[in-house]
Amino acid sequence: MPVYTDGEYEVLKDPDWTREETDYLFSLCQEYDLRFIIIWDRYEFTGGKPRTVEDIKARYYSVSRSLMELRTPLNQMTPEETQVFNLLNFDKERETARKNMAGVLFARTPEQVKEEEMLLVELARITKNQARNLEERKELFSRLEVPASQGSIAAYTGSQGLAHLRELMVNGNDKNKKRKSIAMAGNSANSADGPQQSPTVATSADRLGLGGGGSGPSQKDTPQPKKQVRKLTEEEELEFGVTYHDRLTSGVKFRSAMAAVTVKGGTAQKVQAALAQLEISPRLAMPTARTVRKFEQLQASVGVLLEARKANDKIDNEQRVLRAQIEAAKEDS
Repeated sequence: MPVYTDGEYEVLKDPDWTREETDYLFSLCQEYDLRFIIIWDRYEFTGGKPRTVEDIKARYYSVSRSLMELRTPLNQMTPEETQVFNLLNFDKERETARKNMAGVLFARTPEQVKEEEMLLVELARITKNQARNLEERKELFSRLEVPASQGSIAAYTGSQGLAHLRELMVNGNDKNKKRKSIAMAGNSANSADGPQQSPTVATSADRLGLGGGGSGPSQKDTPQPKKQVRKLTEEEELEFGVTYHDRLTSGVKFRSAMAAVTVKGGTAQKVQAALAQLEISPRLAMPTARTVRKFEQLQASVGVLLEARKANDKIDNEQRVLRAQIEAAKEDS
C-alpha cells in the first residue's frame, strides 16, 4: 500500500478530495485489501460526498500512479516498474459506461432478446450478401478490363491500317472456304455407295424459276423497295442508350475512360482532391451516358468554385496589403 508524505501530497491534491478523506480512503484500502466493493459498502466519511465505486477506484489509482511517477521518472523505470505503472491506469468514464450498458442488457425483456437475436441473424445475412456482391462486382470489373495485347497495334490504328486489316480478314475467310470446299469434294468422291449421277448445271433462267431458255427481266432490272428507317423518339433513345457523335476515335474504349477532362493544369489536381474529400470516386461504377455527362458537369462546377476561391483569396490579400499601406501612411503623417 503506497504511503505519501505531507510534501508529496502537495502534488497529489485534487479539488474534489480533501486530505482527510484521502487518508480515510487509503486506510480502508489497507484494511480491506483493495476489495473495492467492500470498501464502497463500508465507506462512511463524515461530511463527505456520496462516492461510487468508480470514484473510489479513480482516486486510489490516480494517487498511486502520480506517487510512483513522482518518486521514479518514467524514463528511469525498470521494465517491471513500467508494467506496474501501466496497470495503475483507470478509465472512470469507460467503466461507468460499461456498467450502464450491462445494466441495460440485464433489464431486457424476453421479447427484446428475441428481437435482438433476429436482428443479429439479419445482419449476418446482409453481411454475407454484401461480401458476395463485392466478389461479383470485382469479377465484373476484371472482365471489363481491356485484355493485354500480344503485339503492337500501331499499324492498325489509322484508316489505312483498318482497311489492310479488313483485307487480311477477308482473305483468311476465303482461304478457309476454299479449303472446306476441297475437303467436301474429296469426301464426296470417296463415298461410292450407289450409282454415281452426272452433275447438272443450273442455268440462270432455272435459278430465276423461269423455265427452260425463256427470256425474262433480270433481277437487277427489278426495282427494289426502299427500306423505311423508323426514327427513334427521345424516350426510346434514352431507353436504348442511343447517342450520336460527329467524330469517333479508332479503337475500343470504355465509356468511363472517355469522360472529358473539363479542367486542366494545376486545377485538375485540386479538383481530384476536392472530389476525394467528397468521397466521390474518380472512376464511375456505372458509367452511363447520363452519369458521365453529370460527372463532367460536376468537374466543371468544382473547377469554377476553385478558381473563384483563388480569385477571392487574391483579392483579400490585395486588400490587406492596401490596408497596411494606408495605415503606414497615416502613421507617417
